Amino acid sequence: MSRDRDDIEADLRAAGFIPHPAVTKAVRLLVAADPDSLSGKAKKARGYGIPVVGEGYLAKLLGN
Repeated sequence: MSRDRDDIEADLRAAGFIPHPAVTKAVRLLVAADPDSLSGKAKKARGYGIPVVGEGYLAKLLGN
């Protein structure tokens, strides 16, 4: 990621989102440096049907 995780999480909280440290069924979106990642978190998210997106999508979501 091009920005520090704490900064990204602060922006998410300011926009009314609740960041989660782990992927669970309660998570609605996973932001990854590489949306095509094969990491454990990305695999788990896809298994739950949770979209895995990149920083560009997050910036659009937050209106940046």
